[in-house]
Amino acid sequence: MLIPYGGVISIGDDFSLNPYSVLYGHGGLSIGNSVRVAAGCVIIPANHVFSDPGTAIRAQGLTKLGIVIEDDVWVGANVTILDGAHISRGCVIAAGSVVRGQTEPLGIYAGVPAKLIRKRGRIETREVAQ
Repeated sequence: MLIPYGGVISIGDDFSLNPYSVLYGHGGLSIGNSVRVAAGCVIIPANHVFSDPGTAIRAQGLTKLGIVIEDDVWVGANVTILDGAHISRGCVIAAGSVVRGQTEPLGIYAGVPAKLIRKRGRIETREVAQ
């Protein structure tokens, strides 16, 4: 999909996007297969440059590092994914989190900024006394 302000959004198969989410393509947005994006998410592969206090922010340009979301990812409600983020295969991103940088495969991330809480996988069960 070509974006009128520049950039490209690439979306794999079996993708779902819920209401009130925003996706931009400025620096390139790549979304894999079987990705779920809940309501109210903001995924923008660009960011304002603001390093020179003597120049208006609007005149300093943008970074355009891009965003990659690999296969089988669930992005919870109201998550923000920042320029340069790379969400690895099988991750779960908790509602309200802010993601930047690289995640580990099968990681469960939460917080601002999002941090690894634990890995997906075998769930230990306890026997219930009768």
